Amino acid sequence: MNLADRAHYSRLESMPFDAVFHLAAQSSGEASFADPWYDYNSHATATFLLLDLCRRRGVKRFLYGSSMAVYGDAQYLPVDERHPTNPKTFYAAGKLAAEAYVRLHSTLGVDTTIFRMFSVYGPNQNLANKMQGMVSIYLSFILEGKPIIVKGPNDRFRDLTYIDDVVQAWLLAWQNVNAFGKLYNLGTGTKTTVEGLLRCLTDCFGNSAYPIEYAPGTPGDQHGMVACIDKLRNDCGWSPAVELAAGISKTVKFYTNEH
Repeated sequence: MNLADRAHYSRLESMPFDAVFHLAAQSSGEASFADPWYDYNSHATATFLLLDLCRRRGVKRFLYGSSMAVYGDAQYLPVDERHPTNPKTFYAAGKLAAEAYVRLHSTLGVDTTIFRMFSVYGPNQNLANKMQGMVSIYLSFILEGKPIIVKGPNDRFRDLTYIDDVVQAWLLAWQNVNAFGKLYNLGTGTKTTVEGLLRCLTDCFGNSAYPIEYAPGTPGDQHGMVACIDKLRNDCGWSPAVELAAGISKTVKFYTNEH
């Protein structure tokens, strides 16, 4: 269903549930420039309507998937939750607007948690979407037998976070009262450059000389982001368990049907 369409919510009015893990949204900063209105609705409107349903129904627990994109360009690294927010894309602005509605509802009887997620990757990403996710974009070119197109310089860097670690963080926070009303960075705290990621990916295929082509960067792209995860570790006892080489290997095996 379309969470931004109020008419659809009649389908949820009688459905029993005790918590919401809200991850539905338009997922690309680059794509958000093509249709800002759709992007706004997928983040702000959908989140508001879902929160409103929870408030009216007395659903007490709401966890929201936000993004590192809300920080904009890093003023210092690693970025902690106190870092200023300065969105550079419609996507990031929509995420930040949705966060504001989540924080508001935490004062209205809903126990909320916000995760600002950092470059999540792993099995079941949409490889057809070449506007979202460095790992999935670069991997899709390799699987298609085409040169990898890199938009922007190879010294850009990200905090690449494997999906299993992300799921574990959400599950640990779900019923943990320490996480109620809180906002967390969800990453690894480890810096990976585009160059390092490309080397890791091509090594998985035994071809360190795989062709790579460079193109101009995309609007609003962040040069580099690394998370400070102390707050989540301290409140929920969570730490990332999957290092990059292992995560990339698991992801490649999934898509090459070796899993």
